[in-house]
Formats: sequence, C-alpha cells, structure tokens
Amino acid sequence: MNHRMQEIVERERQSAEDVKGKVELIQEVVAMAAEGDLTGEIMVYRDQDIISELAEGIARMLDNLNSLVARIQQAGVQVASSATEIAATARQQEATVTQQAATTHEIKSTVTRITDTSRDLVNTMKEVTEVAWKTSENANSGRASLSAMEQTMHKMMEATEAISSKLAVLSEKAGNINTVVTTINRVADQTNLLSLNAAIEAEKAGEYGMGFSVVATEIRRLADQTAVATWDIEQMVKEMQSAVSAGVMGMEKFSEEVRAGVGEVRQVGAQLASIIEQVGALIPRFEAVNEGMGSQAQGGRQICEAIAQLSESSQQTADSLRQSNGAIMQLNEAAQRLHEGASHFKVKNSASC
Repeated sequence: MNHRMQEIVERERQSAEDVKGKVELIQEVVAMAAEGDLTGEIMVYRDQDIISELAEGIARMLDNLNSLVARIQQAGVQVASSATEIAATARQQEATVTQQAATTHEIKSTVTRITDTSRDLVNTMKEVTEVAWKTSENANSGRASLSAMEQTMHKMMEATEAISSKLAVLSEKAGNINTVVTTINRVADQTNLLSLNAAIEAEKAGEYGMGFSVVATEIRRLADQTAVATWDIEQMVKEMQSAVSAGVMGMEKFSEEVRAGVGEVRQVGAQLASIIEQVGALIPRFEAVNEGMGSQAQGGRQICEAIAQLSESSQQTADSLRQSNGAIMQLNEAAQRLHEGASHFKVKNSASC
C-alpha cells in the first residue's frame, strides 16, 4: 500500500515538474513579448491538458501579433512615404496657385488699363469725327513736317552710330583696365611673397628683426587689400563691359529701327496725298469704330469682373491648400509615431525598423 502511494506521489511530482517547466517556457516567451520581442517560439504539446491549450493559444497569439506588427511597420513606412509625396505635391500646387494669383492680378491690371484706354478712345473718336475735315485741310502742311521728321531721323541715325563707336572705345578701355588689374594682382602676389620671405628673415634675426617683421606684416596686409580691391575692380569692369555690350546691341537695334522708320516716313509722305482724298469717306467708319470701342469697354469691364472672381477663387484654393498642408503634416507626424511605436517590436523574419 505504501509502495503504491509512493508511486502516485512520484507521478504527481513528475507531473508538477513537467507543468512547471512548460509554464516557465511560456513565461519566458511572454516576457520577451512584453519587451517587444515577438520572435520567441512556444512548443505546442500534444497533451490534452490546460497547459497545452494555453501554449497553443499563446503561439497563435504571437503569430497573429507578428503578422500584425509587420503589417503596421510596413503601413507606417508607406503612409509616411505617401504623406511626404502628397505634401510635396500640395506645396507645388500651392506655389502654382500663388503664381496663378499673381498672374491673374497682372491680367486684371492690364485689362483695367485696356478698359480705361477704350473709354478714352470712345471720347477721342468723337473728337476725331469732328476734326476729320480739319485734318484734311491741315494734311498739306503735314507733308513738310514729314520731311523735317525724315531729316531728324537721319540725324538720330548718325548720333546712334557715334554713340556705338564711343561705347566700343569704352569697352576696349575697360579691357585695358583688366590688363592693368591683372598686372596689379601679379605685383600684389609678388609683394605678398616678398613680405612673407621678409617675415621669415626677421624671425631668424630675432629681436633685431622685430621692426622689420612689423613692416613685413603691414606690407602683406596692404598686398592682401590690394588683391581684394583689384578683384572688386575686375568684377566691376566685367559688369561694365557687359553693360556696354548690351548698350551697343541696343544702339544697333535702335539704328535699324530708325532706318526702318525713315523708309516708313517716306512711304507715309507718298501716301498722304491719297489719304487726304479719303478722309471725307472715313467719317461713317469713325462712327462704327466709336461703337466698337464702346462694346470693347463693356467687354473689358466684364473681363475685370471675371478676373476678380478668378482671383478670389485662387485665394480660396491657396487657403485650402495651406489647410491641406497642415492636415498632411499631422498625417505625417501620426505616421511617424505609428512607425516609431511599431519599431519597438522585433518580429520574425524581419529586422527591427
């Protein structure tokens, strides 16, 4: 009887030891999971007891947590990347809308000027209609004015050619200045080198060379200042040469335009005689143009109103984009927090992010 009791006690002890070992293994894996390490493995036992069921349940839970955390880590990276791309796109759109608003403002200003000009033209056309016949009478005296204008334009051509020549001379002298500056730079470099050698010799001479060392240092400082000044002069000369080149090109273009203007003046003089005869027939056309100018002024006002609405819409769009940027920043911060939270977990078949 005692022997049987001992066997029962021994089996219970072994069972208790077995249960304790299983529980300790489970506890170790659960402790790892509590620290964020989900790579622990739990042996699933074939015994049909509560410990085996607990081990199997925890194993399934760890597998599910591994899968969930891995997806969260991947989702955090994807969301952060998407938020960054969306933020960049939103900033680009905001810049585009801002540019559009500026362009719209410029268009509105231009259309306003056109509208004002059209209104002035309406009044002017009325006056033109009244003075059309007087223009016909005064056209003959205009021929003499055209001749004087042609002579004046010839003088302008000669003046622009003279200015171009002077600018060319100025450009050449600026080039000579560059040559002098280059020479000064070389002298400054040699002076700097000599002052350095002098400082070395003064150092060798000890206290007898202290005064000479001070002079050498001052010479080197002056040489450095000379180098800086000559560099500034060189830059200014380059800018002047660029401006002179632009001026020469502008004068050449102006000369061509004046030359073309002379030809046009001659043509105008030749056509003026026939225009005098046609002025009388232009009065009905002036009236039609006057009516068209009125319609243009009305259309300009309508365009101004449409541009104002477009400008307001652009401003609202820009405000909405700025609000969207704020929301995107919050989304990015949330994605970063999600990524940081998930990175604390170590999962199977994946390195910690």
